[in-house]
Amino acid sequence: MTTPRTLTDLMEQMPGRNRDWSLPQDLGVDRVTVTAAWLASDNPPAMLLLLAAIHPKREVEKCIELATGMSFFEPMRVEAHSMSRRLPGMNVNGRSPFYFIHLFQRLRAALQMTWDTERSRLEPELVAAIRVVIPDPFTLVGPAA
Repeated sequence: MTTPRTLTDLMEQMPGRNRDWSLPQDLGVDRVTVTAAWLASDNPPAMLLLLAAIHPKREVEKCIELATGMSFFEPMRVEAHSMSRRLPGMNVNGRSPFYFIHLFQRLRAALQMTWDTERSRLEPELVAAIRVVIPDPFTLVGPAA
């Protein structure tokens, strides 16, 4: 098996059938390779999927920050607004939105319904917005304000 060159490749090669999104996933590659792929990534859904894989627990503040950072894209603006109306301890019908897997699913679905020309313009902006909030996928601490 060759070493994945991109984050997209790495996430596609992650064992997929038995993913348990409540436990950190074994990516099958070392941290340095993952970090390098993160820094070179041009695929925002793959970035969110990576975050979901290594940080499966509830991340209220970071999910709100990510949705807010990507709110220039209308579906993410709606998601950020929805999150802001829900208190973290509030009971909700269905699944809590404060998980990276939830943001991944929302963003992936929204991008699939976006025209190719618009998607090619949005993806670099979404990638940049994700990196502003989370510069290192293994450390959820963003830059100091």
